[in-house]
Amino acid sequence: MRRVTVGSVRSLITTEPSVVVEDATLYEVAEEILRDPKTRSVYVINSERKLVGIIPVIELIQYMYYEYIPSEYITYRFPLALSRETCAKDIMLPPVYVRDDDSITEAFRLMFKENLKELPVVDRSMHVIGDLNILELIVAWKEMRADAN
Repeated sequence: MRRVTVGSVRSLITTEPSVVVEDATLYEVAEEILRDPKTRSVYVINSERKLVGIIPVIELIQYMYYEYIPSEYITYRFPLALSRETCAKDIMLPPVYVRDDDSITEAFRLMFKENLKELPVVDRSMHVIGDLNILELIVAWKEMRADAN
């Protein structure tokens, strides 16, 4: 079986990952998501532009619509009662990421373990340089099948 790396497939669909700063409001996070309809997660960076967290779209939706979602379906991890307006760092999950030289097997392991549809791709300094979307993996599979025929 051919070894496929993250770097060989990560730009098939998404060319610019969705990124916000830690203090971005939920409104700003939503704006960033809407910038690219294929976005499944937004990556949170600090003042040094290093990855510090991830906000999956489903996590954001739970905070935006908490009064409409039946409580048995709410899975968010943080309290809603905050002393100020909620911002990205309040609802972000710990960073989960891959690097260009990681195998897609490692990417799948993290996606399934963390129940994510995309992962940020970082360099050695933890700067977000791209992302790996589940749709890109479908495109890559199709291309590998076409090459095999």
